[in-house]
Amino acid sequence: MTEVRPPAAPSAALWERDEELAAIAEAVDVLCADRHSPGTLLVLRGEAGLGKTALLAETRRIAEQRGCTVWSARGGETLRTVPFNVVRQLLQPALVSMLPEEAREYLGDWYGIAGPALGIADPGDGQADPQGVCEGLVAAVRRLARRDWPLVLLIDDAHWADQETLYWLAAFAERLADLSVLVVVARRPGEITGVSARHLDAVAEAAGRPVTSLSALTPRRRPD
Repeated sequence: MTEVRPPAAPSAALWERDEELAAIAEAVDVLCADRHSPGTLLVLRGEAGLGKTALLAETRRIAEQRGCTVWSARGGETLRTVPFNVVRQLLQPALVSMLPEEAREYLGDWYGIAGPALGIADPGDGQADPQGVCEGLVAAVRRLARRDWPLVLLIDDAHWADQETLYWLAAFAERLADLSVLVVVARRPGEITGVSARHLDAVAEAAGRPVTSLSALTPRRRPD
């Protein structure tokens, strides 16, 4: 007889995060209930040290416990100028596990456009159209999400993601209504300006619920 273990107790970094954890658990439940359910986007916004990364880790734990496929990526302050760095982190493990023929099949007509951005195809001689690459990446995730449902995408430190990834993320978020996937994005307020900031704002606007702004923990429960 298989032993049923009780859920692990939350870490100190998750104290006073009952509301956020409930929203995450609900989103995972909705995702797992029906492969034709609309997608969900959660945005966690808070200053450094307020537990955003811990919440993403708990999202992974909950999702994997429910049998979800989880892909993750993280922005880096020194890598913000590397095009498609974060979206490549997010998708490349799934794509490189395929045979070249399988990758071509899943990307279809977009292989020659989106493949170079993902590092699985040669860039060729011409300069790719940014809009075309973005659409190709949206199509790639759409097809992979159907294959790997229920799929959860986690992006940490989105405020340090490259501009190309944020452009794709904003476009992808707008299409979640007809794609059953859960996307959870963690970011700090401020940090960036200009085009990247506008893309992040577009991501927040596409969320089906208000952005979750993490409040400071009470002093006695602040994580180490």
